[in-house]
Formats: sequence, structure tokens, C-alpha cells
Amino acid sequence: MNSLNQPLTLNNGVVLSDRVVMAPMTTKGANWDGVIDQNDTRYFTRRAGAAGLLITGATAVSELGEKFPYQQSLYDDHFIPGLAAEAKAMKAHGNKAVVQLYHAGVNAQVSFEKLHKVVGPSAVAFHQVAGAVTELTEDEVWQVVAQFGAAAKRALAAGFDGVEIHGAFGHLLQQFFSPYSNKRTDYWGGTLAKRMRFPLEVVKSVQAAVANKPDFIIGYRITSTEKHTDGAGYDIDETLQLIDQLAETGINYIHATEPDFNQQIKAQINGRTAFITIAHSTSVAEADAALANADLVAMARELIAEPDFADKLAHDQDVETAITSAQQASDLALPPRMVTWLIGPDGGGLVPAGKKYLVDIAK
Repeated sequence: MNSLNQPLTLNNGVVLSDRVVMAPMTTKGANWDGVIDQNDTRYFTRRAGAAGLLITGATAVSELGEKFPYQQSLYDDHFIPGLAAEAKAMKAHGNKAVVQLYHAGVNAQVSFEKLHKVVGPSAVAFHQVAGAVTELTEDEVWQVVAQFGAAAKRALAAGFDGVEIHGAFGHLLQQFFSPYSNKRTDYWGGTLAKRMRFPLEVVKSVQAAVANKPDFIIGYRITSTEKHTDGAGYDIDETLQLIDQLAETGINYIHATEPDFNQQIKAQINGRTAFITIAHSTSVAEADAALANADLVAMARELIAEPDFADKLAHDQDVETAITSAQQASDLALPPRMVTWLIGPDGGGLVPAGKKYLVDIAK
């Protein structure tokens, strides 16, 4: 048995059956209004044997927080039935299911298209959205904090085992943490300690919302560094300080978006919570090796091509690492819009036989 097959007990007592995590990926499997339909449930039913912990794609906590078209949302109770069907599908093999909660902030392209408004910590525009950024008032910031807690409560009602707070890939929590996008001088910005307040208040809100369920998993996804061509973001030293504060909250895992700083992050956590790294390889051996400096390894494109990844590892069976035919793609239960996204609108871009499948949509 390799390290990937070993169980892991989180700091709240929840036992994960193995060390493999299905990374959050946008599937374009929901309706335009964010309601889950059968495309997403079929996709996750097919992947219930992929990992001990499965994470959904980014799920909006606010009408103003949507970046991706046809992504799922959880800012109102009417989303709960669809999410409940998704949670049931993800847990079909007895594994744990987590919904990733996010607000895209200034990158909310779809919200801008729908509502003609985009908000952020400061009036600093990013390249994704053409419209002017509206700076959140202090009351509005607290409203967003509350929205994360409300979404977590709905995730619990839908039957999920936990939530992952999305503080990575340039979304709103990262925007507050970054001095590039956060120019505030109030409670929420001006110093590193103040720039950390929004992420930490979101964690508190989520914890309070599910306080009656101590085995509910709460994770946090983080991007270790940020660089811009026209200004400074943040470096690993500032990130390690945020990680230290996150670990002190008692959350159950921290999930990095890149493996570059695994040793430093693992050392900073110092056993207080679990650490998930990401595997940028289709090799089982390299994924196993990543556990030298992490507790769990998240995989994205590998589990698109191999929906039975964890089950096959447990039985010492070979895993697929490529999509080499249209028939195979059909058998993988990929949502139609996801297939179009991956192979091109003309349908002629499917990876040729014998070539590695290299499309990574873990965002």
C-alpha cells in the first residue's frame, strides 16, 4: 500500500479514507442561474470513486460574486435541492464531499454581465472586467462576511460534509489580502494585519454558522504568492503569516494552489491542521512523493481522465492518464459545456491518441 492509500484523521476527528483529494474544477454543469442540473450530478456520480475527499467547483455566495458562466451558486435557499442531489452523488462511495465557497469580487465577469456592477475592496480594476469597480462600504464588507456563513449553513442543509473557503486565484478574499487590490485605510486595510482581517472574519462567520456540527469540515484555499506586471502583490513571507493565523482558528485543512512552497507551508502549519498540496503530474508515483511535505494531494485533470482513481489505487489497478478518444470522453460523463470548453467549439480539438491530456481547469 502506497502513501496515497493511507487514511487521514482531520483535527475534528473526521477520517478520510485515503490521501487523494479531487481538486475543485469548474464544470459548467449548472444552469445559467446557478441551479445544479443533471449534468453536474452525473459528473460527480461518475467520480465518487475518485478520491477520499471531493471538492466542488467554485460556488458563489453572492449574486455579485459570479465569475464563471454556468457555475453553481448557493446564495439563496432555492439552490439547496440541486446541491443536495450533488452532495448525494459525490458521497456515493462513502467518501467526504465539500463545496467550495467563493466571491469573485472585481473578477466577477458573469455578475457584471447580469447586473452591470462589480465590487471589490478598493476601486482597483483587474483586466477581466471592463466596468468600473465599486468599492465595498464597511457595512457591505460585513454583509459579504455574513454571506459566506449563510452559504455554509445551506451547504450543511444540503448534506455536504464541509466547505472550502476560496481565498485563492485572485478572488475576493485574495483581493483583500493583496496590497495591490486593497488600498483601504479602515478596519480592512492599510497594514498586513488589517489585510488579513477579511479572510479571518470569513472563517469566523463560517465556523459560527455550523457550530452545532463539530465534525463539519472547514478548509481554506490559498495562492502562495501574487505578482502583477504593473505593481506588487504579496510574497510567501506574508502568506506564511496568514497561514499561521488560519491554523490558529482551528480549521481542518489549508489547500495550496501550487507546490512551490510545500516545505515552508508544512513547517508553518506545524501539525495544527492538515495541508493539501496540488499535483501537477499525471504520475501516481509523483503524487505519492508529494506527500513527503503534505498530508493530502489534490488532483485535477487526472481525475477528469480517471474517475475511479482512488478505487483503482486501492486495488492496485492501472489508472488512465489521458483522454484519447471521443468514446472515452463520452464514458467520463463530462458536462457538454465542459467538453466544448476542453476540446474547442468545433469538436475537433480532442487530444490525439497517445498524447498526454494536459488541459488543467482547476480554478
